[in-house]
Amino acid sequence: MTFPPTTRLPGRISSYADSRQEADMPVRPDRSTTAYFAAAYTILAEDGYAGLKLAQLCERVGVTTGGFYHNFKNWRDFTTRFLEHWHTDRTTRLIALVSQESDPLARLQLLLNTASNLPHSAESAIRVWSTTDREVAVMQRSVDLERLQIVIETFRELSLPEDAARRRAVSALYLLIGHEQAGGVADIEALRWALNALITSALAPDERP
Repeated sequence: MTFPPTTRLPGRISSYADSRQEADMPVRPDRSTTAYFAAAYTILAEDGYAGLKLAQLCERVGVTTGGFYHNFKNWRDFTTRFLEHWHTDRTTRLIALVSQESDPLARLQLLLNTASNLPHSAESAIRVWSTTDREVAVMQRSVDLERLQIVIETFRELSLPEDAARRRAVSALYLLIGHEQAGGVADIEALRWALNALITSALAPDERP
C-alpha cells in the first residue's frame, strides 16, 4: 500500500516544505536533477545511506563535482531536494492518484499494489538514515503519517469503526516497514498476501458496527 502522502491528522507536524529554510539564491540546473535522484535511490538500495557520498553520486550520474554544483548549492541542498522528491513522488503523487478511485475496496487494492512497488531497499536505507539526521526524521514522519491517514480513511469508508480502521491501517504500515527492513528474507509475495488478508478480513461481519 503506499500509505501515501495529504495528511489530515489533527495536530500533525507542520509540512516539511514549510519547515525548511528558503534557499538564498536559485540554482540554475544544467542537467536534469532527476538523474541525481535516480542515482541516489540506487546507491541507497545497494550501499545504504552511508554509501550516499558526493564522489559516488557523481560517478553514478557521470558528472564531475563541478557539474553537481551547477545543479545544487551544496550537499545539504541536494539531500533536502532529494528527500522532497521522494516525499512528493512516492507518497503525495501516489495518494492523489489512488484517491481518484471512489470505491474504497478498489482503492485499498490500489494502495496494496502501490505499496508493493515502492523502492523498498532505498526506503529501508532512508529510515535508518532518519535515526541520525533530524531533517530526514521529519520527512520520514511526514511520509508515514500521510500513508497511514489515507489507509485509515479508506477503511473507514468500508463502515469500520474508527479504532478498527486505525488498527488495520497501523498494521498495514507495520507490515510495509517490516518488509523493507527484512533484508535478505524479504518476500514481496508474502507482503502482498499479508496486506490482502488485512483487506479481506475487514469485510467480515464482526468488523462492522
